[in-house]
Amino acid sequence: MSDTDGNEAASAATRNRSSSLRRALTVLDYVADYPDPAGASLTDIAQGLGLHKSTLLRLLTPLTDNGLVLRDAERARYRLGSHAAYLGGAYLDRLDLREVARHTLARLAERTGHTARLTLREADETVLVDALEGSGPMPLRPRLGARRPLHTGAAGWALLARLDDGEVARVRQTARTAARDDSAAEDATEEAAERLRTAVTAARRNGFALEEDGRGGPVVLSVDAAVLDHEGTPIATVGLSGAVPGGAPGASASSLGAAVRAAAREVSHALGDRAGTAGGTGGPRAAPSASASSGAADPHRSGPTGPPARAPHRTQKGDTAMDRRHVISTQAAPQPVGAYSQAIVAGGFLHTAGLGPHDPVSGRVRGTSIAEQTEQTMRNLASVLDAHGLDFSDVVRATVHLQHLDRDFDDFNTAYALHLTPPYPVRTTVGADLANVLLEIDMTAVLR
Repeated sequence: MSDTDGNEAASAATRNRSSSLRRALTVLDYVADYPDPAGASLTDIAQGLGLHKSTLLRLLTPLTDNGLVLRDAERARYRLGSHAAYLGGAYLDRLDLREVARHTLARLAERTGHTARLTLREADETVLVDALEGSGPMPLRPRLGARRPLHTGAAGWALLARLDDGEVARVRQTARTAARDDSAAEDATEEAAERLRTAVTAARRNGFALEEDGRGGPVVLSVDAAVLDHEGTPIATVGLSGAVPGGAPGASASSLGAAVRAAAREVSHALGDRAGTAGGTGGPRAAPSASASSGAADPHRSGPTGPPARAPHRTQKGDTAMDRRHVISTQAAPQPVGAYSQAIVAGGFLHTAGLGPHDPVSGRVRGTSIAEQTEQTMRNLASVLDAHGLDFSDVVRATVHLQHLDRDFDDFNTAYALHLTPPYPVRTTVGADLANVLLEIDMTAVLR
């Protein structure tokens, strides 16, 4: 055998070992995500990952030998072993949140031109611990170490949006007390409480908190999304602050909100949050339930059924076509008015329905210009994507229907591009006879 043949054989052996390692790590992830505290049976894992039992046993052996997986001989089930806890603890002990978030902040500032911020929660206050200035105008430079009460500002509202209603009620009472101390007006206390309630509700709906300040001249927009730790607890926020071009906060808020949601999710993942909901829509995370069945819920979100097992890679015998599809539904986007779903997950992709510029709450069309209607449509699409832990960076294809193709294309394209960064998804844009709206868009996103 020549030297070349020997090198090729060695490379092949290396690739094979690497493939086995990747498959073993997939098994470890499946066991970690399995919803039953008693663990998963060999059949559960084999069917869930589409593996032969003989192959699975070969992959499980080194995992059990090293304490990463524990086999309960009495129940014939597998669950995480003590060495997994040791590794997780060692990782968390060495984490420096500022260091973890630094690269994310740098990309955020570079991409948007605004100042990217990292804010921590300390009891009932927020503390600014890091900030990287972008290239755009910033009338107010952030001061590291600056503290604000939890009930004021976008960072505090984003954190409260991820806490339970009891904690929010307690902080609302703090807001009432502070307002009473600052003002003699009788209605000041309830105004402060209502302002906080409105801000937190909006943050839960949008997945980010928004604060506008025009007292110093140009409108300064601050947008924050919560960062979750490995237990799903909100401990910090990633935010952006900057002047609004032309004083039009609406369009800027949506695009910046999508950016901070994605950035917060990235930092949360580095901290061990596995549910993928950081910065997403919705309120506090529900407690997991041991009775959740494998594959019954969205694998990117944690809800009333707890963190589900990963979706099977191979269709099991007896599955119907609908069993192989997962329906996505969110109150943050317009509800279906016919025989269709907001989105379907199938074949490694998320496919949205055609969505238009309708308000998710009232159902009415928002905006009269193509720019305004494009903005609302993109917000609706962002909400549907976010319901499965995705964003516009995951989109690979878009189909756009315009009521007035020649007239509106340029203005549509400008508003559409505000929400995306290169490489842009492929797109088909056509003229269409639409009912009472100027456009409709559907998208296809690849699953992470």
